[in-house]
Amino acid sequence: MPAKLSASQWSILAVTALVLIVFWSSRMTESPITWDAAENLRLTLNLERSGVISLSTTAPLQPSMYREPLPLFYGQFAVRAVDQALGRADDAEYYRGVRAKLLKYQNIPWLLLLSVAVFLMGRELGLAFTSSWLCVLLTNLLLLQTDTGYFMLDNLYTEAAAAALLCSGSLLLLAGVRRTRSTLIALAGVCFGLLTLVKASYLYIVLGTVIAIPLLAPLLRRSLGASTRYAAVLAAVTLLVTLPWAFRNYVELGYFAIAQRGGEALYQRAVLDQLSWDEYRGAFYHYAPYPLSGALRRLLGYSRRDSDQGGRMQRLNVSSTSSFYVRDYSADIAGRPQDAVTYLHLAGAQRVQLRNQLAAAGNPQPEVESDRQVQARALAIIRQHPLRHLAVILTCLWYEAFFSFPALVFILVYAFRRRNFELAVLVLPAFASLLFYASLAYPEPRYGIPTHPVVICALLVLAFQYRQRFKAGAV
Repeated sequence: MPAKLSASQWSILAVTALVLIVFWSSRMTESPITWDAAENLRLTLNLERSGVISLSTTAPLQPSMYREPLPLFYGQFAVRAVDQALGRADDAEYYRGVRAKLLKYQNIPWLLLLSVAVFLMGRELGLAFTSSWLCVLLTNLLLLQTDTGYFMLDNLYTEAAAAALLCSGSLLLLAGVRRTRSTLIALAGVCFGLLTLVKASYLYIVLGTVIAIPLLAPLLRRSLGASTRYAAVLAAVTLLVTLPWAFRNYVELGYFAIAQRGGEALYQRAVLDQLSWDEYRGAFYHYAPYPLSGALRRLLGYSRRDSDQGGRMQRLNVSSTSSFYVRDYSADIAGRPQDAVTYLHLAGAQRVQLRNQLAAAGNPQPEVESDRQVQARALAIIRQHPLRHLAVILTCLWYEAFFSFPALVFILVYAFRRRNFELAVLVLPAFASLLFYASLAYPEPRYGIPTHPVVICALLVLAFQYRQRFKAGAV
């Protein structure tokens, strides 16, 4: 049990919270809300204005399950607050300028929850006050990185919410296992259930964790019965939180699921399996972080021109700075696969083409039905070339989790060597998350962002433990 905090320590935390709020606020700008975040905002505005979760821009609004619900219900309060401050405006005014900046402030409560969870995780893992405080600082320093700051602060993506709920759920799972408290495990299930309503993929990640916990127990010399009970409680509460929304989708749209984009994501990933050996080799420089990317490019015999139109790596280059990006993206949204260059936009164009064909044929739910059909196509591709699919997992992890995945592997190896069941349970959801996205979604660096706080805390614990053992002459 962590020691109680002194009055001076509480004062340090209060000052830190104020400094962090100022820091977070200073990183938010009037830049436009775009891409996936813009879709979240469209759904939120329709929910607030008309009481319907819909992507439609004109009446009548058609119910949608295109994205997960929690950010939309939460985002309503931000829209109301902006309307209270500035008055109601046309929907287009919320996507840029001062209204967009004010809407981004809804990220602050999530970041505050994340910072509290990181601090408490450090304390639960046995770190002193100063070391736990350092975990908070290191986590927030990541926001200075361009991509992390963009996805967690200066837009309406769901990475801030996902990181906060993943860290909170992992903390409660750790505390429940350490203290043999089913109540804490149930609270972890609440967090993971809410996380699933932010990113539907976490339902499978949590269920994978549920299966792994009893399997790990005998290996780490823990009670199989107790571990099975923890897993059952975690699964039951997670499902209890998520099933009502899946039932809503079944009643409204005829599909029992949290969100519909699973087929789209899986198809994009399956199409990537078709890359050539030359592209597979080149992916390791193309996806490497700077400055390693330049060194690997020269070592592997590629040039900068290979990533541009007509080059050997053009089909992997989805950067908006490429000379063919506008044409490629236009082919995607128009459903013209014959004009698409990259694997990502080829898959997108094929899905849109199918959706348009279903709509023309009178299908009442072309978005949902096209997602179901491309999922079937994706599974067929994977079954046809399972070894290719497994091989591409490595390139996806290289891109999404260049630092965090090796760190999690190291932490798990340490946990096995030390028979540290609690540490293994703590990092299991983060580890499963990285493997899931690398296996079943087109690679994006933001998929790894929610796992970073857990990795930071666990690595600091290991560093201090190694330091203590070194001082004691055990290393």
